[in-house]
Amino acid sequence: MPILKPAVWIIIGLVLAVLEMIVPGLVIIWFGVGAIVTGIIALFIHNPYVHYGTFLFLSGLGVFLAQWIGKKITNPEPEPVGALRYFGAVGTVIKDIVPPNQGRVKVSGEEWLAESEVTIPAGHKVRILKVEGTRLIVEPFKKE
Repeated sequence: MPILKPAVWIIIGLVLAVLEMIVPGLVIIWFGVGAIVTGIIALFIHNPYVHYGTFLFLSGLGVFLAQWIGKKITNPEPEPVGALRYFGAVGTVIKDIVPPNQGRVKVSGEEWLAESEVTIPAGHKVRILKVEGTRLIVEPFKKE
């Protein structure tokens, strides 16, 4: 297995870094970083297996992390839809909620059926705990 001199590793890394500037994509740069770090390690360790292993590991890790972080940034978690977007929101009771019967709650301009474990008269504020089908499970809102 040929041993590349540290200067060769560093030159390869710099060429790859320049190539990344010409052809952007956040892939080639990680091979350049791997080559530069390998060149620095090659100054102290003269084992070609360590050189190639370091280069492959760092390059692969860089590409993997860049792709993983890129997906997180470009594909964020989807926004909740329907009643699920109201989880934790505060609404106003417009029809008394008297267990075991349902009342009505207005949240963000929309009216929903609502249930609670306690009686809540109209006009009071409630916090939405969860959504079950087309009804909201609520509790009296307490300012913290």
